Formats: sequence, C-alpha cells, structure tokens
Amino acid sequence: MVRRRQWISRDDRSRAHRTVARSLGALGVLLGTAAQGAHAQSSVTLYGLIDAGLVYRTNAGVADGKSASAISFSGNNHATSRWGLIGFEDIGGGTQITFRLESGFNPSSGAGDFSLPFPNATSSLFDRGAIVGVVAPWGAVKLGRNWTPLYDAYSAADITGFSLTGSLANAVFQNSSNINPALPAAAVATGANSAVNGGFLYQWLNNSVKYELPANRFGFSGSALYSFGGTAGEFQNKQAWSANLNWTGGQLELLTAYYDARDPTGATNENWLRAYTLAVKYTFGIVKTAFDFIKFRNPTTGANQNYYFTAVAWQITPALRVTGNWMYLQDLKQSTAGANLYRLGGEYFLSKRTSLYTDVAFVDNKPRGTLGAGVNSSPVSSNAATIGRNQTAITVGMRTTF
Repeated sequence: MVRRRQWISRDDRSRAHRTVARSLGALGVLLGTAAQGAHAQSSVTLYGLIDAGLVYRTNAGVADGKSASAISFSGNNHATSRWGLIGFEDIGGGTQITFRLESGFNPSSGAGDFSLPFPNATSSLFDRGAIVGVVAPWGAVKLGRNWTPLYDAYSAADITGFSLTGSLANAVFQNSSNINPALPAAAVATGANSAVNGGFLYQWLNNSVKYELPANRFGFSGSALYSFGGTAGEFQNKQAWSANLNWTGGQLELLTAYYDARDPTGATNENWLRAYTLAVKYTFGIVKTAFDFIKFRNPTTGANQNYYFTAVAWQITPALRVTGNWMYLQDLKQSTAGANLYRLGGEYFLSKRTSLYTDVAFVDNKPRGTLGAGVNSSPVSSNAATIGRNQTAITVGMRTTF
C-alpha cells in the first residue's frame, strides 16, 4: 500500500491559521451577542435601605410611676431598613414574568421584622412582600403577599416620604380601628387587637391577587386586590379587598383608595377594618404641596377616626430638602382622644445613595389622646401616666440605599 503525503507550504499554513482565528473570533462575537441578549431578556437585582440614628423622646415611658423621657440609638427612624430581590424575565410580546421578595430588619440589633405577634406576619421571612406575577401591555397581575392599593395611595400622597417620625405613617400605625377596648391592656398592646398589627394589615395582605392598570393611560393609574381567607366552608372568613384609582394631569395629582377586611383572626366573619383615603398633590416648581384625608373604622368596636394631613416639601438645592406637615386627628367615638401633630424635617444628600436627616415632631394630645410623635413612640395607651400627655420627638440619623 502506497501512502501519499501531502505537503502544505508555509503560506498555506498561515492562511489556514488566519481562517481558524477569524472563525473563532466570529464565534466569540456570536456567543457574546447571545449572552448580551440573554442578559437583556432577564435580570435579578439585589436592593436595600439601611436607616439608623439617635432619638430623643419626652413621655416615652414610665419610671417610678411617672412619665419619663428617653434618649436612645434606634434603627428605622426615617424609613424601615430592608433588603430585597426583584427580577424580570422577558418572554416576548412585551410581556415579562416578575418576582419580588422583601424583608425588613432593625440595624440597631440586626434582628429581622419577622417576629411580630400577629398571625399574618409571624415567621414571615419576607414580611414586606413576596410576589410572583406577569407584567404585560394590558397591565400586571401579582400573586402572594402584596402591598395593598390603600398603601399605594396614602404613601404616594405623603410628599414628606412617609417618614416614620411624625408623618402620615403615624395615622396608619396608631389608629384605633384594630383595638378592642373590651380586651385586657396586654392584648391591646401586643395581641391580635394591637394598633401596630392593624397598621400592618393595612400595608400588606397575604394570599392575595392584585391587578394593576397599565401605567398612565390617559393620566389614570390604579389597582385592585382580593385576599382569599382560605377557610374550608367559609368563603368570607378572613377575606379582604382593596382598590385605588389615581389621575395625574400636569402638576396636579388626585388619589383615592378603599380598604375592607373581615376579622383577621378568623374567629368571626364580621367586617373588622375599613378605611378610605382622598388626596390631592400639586407641584409649584421646586415646591410640592399635598393634602390627604384618611378615615379608619371598625364596626365591631365602633372605632371611627378621621385624619387630616397637609404637607409641603421644598427642594432648596439638589442636595438639600426641607419638609413640614401638620396632621389633625378627629376621634368621632371619643372626642377627648383627638390630637394635633406638627413636624419639621430636613435631609441633606451626601450622594445619590446616602443622606443625613433630622426630624422634629410635636404632638398636642387631648385629655384621652395617645398619639405619639413617631411610629414607634406612641405613649402606652393602657398607662395612666402617659395618656393625654404631649410628646416631642427629635431624631438625627443617616440612611443609605444599595
């Protein structure tokens, strides 16, 4: 058998090498383009916020049977510290699959906010929301532990940033709609009927389906949510629903929302928590103004409170913002439990992510009033030494986002 040997010249080898190199280069470009396309089609983002500082409060508690002041290092004075994950996957036709997980924590101790006493929040790692859904040209559908449309409305109405010191947040977390006066003081402070738990119910709802309108269609936006009770044989047990509708036209914005929830403990099917809000916002150049009205009711206890809130925000420079607000509490069940809240705040941005802030809030309570100057600084409603006392809260702190 004769073997034939083919000789390849040096020029032929060079041309072959150049051909292989060009082919590998083309393949690299192709793979790089494919990778970029895949990256553009789906994404997962880690985000968060950390807020901590010093707080001084008058009538912060009781010492030797008398009302006493306190100064402390505290987290979450201006905003709730949290971390979360949000993701999108493009499946074509302008449609995306989305998810969001968010968990709150206290930077002063590192503890998570998933040890709350109420069943709808206890042991919830992602206490601030856990949803999966679809975003499309016709709107969005989100399933899981959703933000309520009521929250979407009143948090947007608060141009001061829904600060946890002396803002509209005080109305949400200190209203009496979830308090049953027939229960012992301990239950009012920490149990299923505590004011704090009522506030959390207005913020998020478990086992819910939420539909959101496409953004800014003819100036309108809004959403509707339904929460399934999940009790066998009791379709209405623990159910809740909420909806909002907003309109924006130039410098004017109108917001409205409603909320209705049955007994969240499941012990009865009675209507328990009801609330609605109406708000208007108007912008004058670098100055924003807003007015908001919120009503909180509980038909089972007769609780009926109106909150009137007006605020202004002045962006003096790109780095410096000053805000002020006044809130009036009208208690229709117990007129002597009303109050006025005043707040002045300033925030200086060191960068796009980090700012220094200070807030000064003062509450003028009527003889039976228990409104506090901060979300976490309400006088203890069961203690005679603090009921009807006025309160001043001063906070100085830092917050950063990532």
